[in-house]
Amino acid sequence: MSCKISLRLKFLLIFIISGCGETKYLLTSDAPPILEGFYGFRWTTPMSIVDEEFPKRTGATLIDSLNRYNTSNFSEAYFLGEESSLCWFGFNESGLISVNILLNTDYQSFEKKLYSLKEKLSTVYGEPLEFIGNPYDRESPEYISQHQWVNGRLNLTLLLDYKVEINAYSFVPNLGIHN
Repeated sequence: MSCKISLRLKFLLIFIISGCGETKYLLTSDAPPILEGFYGFRWTTPMSIVDEEFPKRTGATLIDSLNRYNTSNFSEAYFLGEESSLCWFGFNESGLISVNILLNTDYQSFEKKLYSLKEKLSTVYGEPLEFIGNPYDRESPEYISQHQWVNGRLNLTLLLDYKVEINAYSFVPNLGIHN
């Protein structure tokens, strides 16, 4: 009798371990704590899972022509209610390390999207640091304005061509410090 129970318990344990392998990479929210992950994926998520799950979850279209051995590119993905023109996922040998979202706007339409995204991100991540122009001593600025959360691990940037860009990293970008 106890042998049957022991055998069933072992079988159940093996089933649980082998059956739940991929779910640890998926998050239930597209705006989780930045230390955990971003856009519904944990920072260690392999490229194959992002390629398979991201279109299912967001309706995004894979852009094969832009993909490289360590990147996945998508168009028409939604983030916090806004449609992106490009969504880029970067990977290394340990899995997902960065996400870049680009929203096409122009000088007439950038303001609404920029401030809407800033408000939504601030609700999740707190008040950002704001930079105007370029925080470094260079002759020409790299952007018009930038909002940073969590030591620069999440950035919302208004680029010089009035496009809005969001970058999220598994590490502190200027220091290269990983979790």
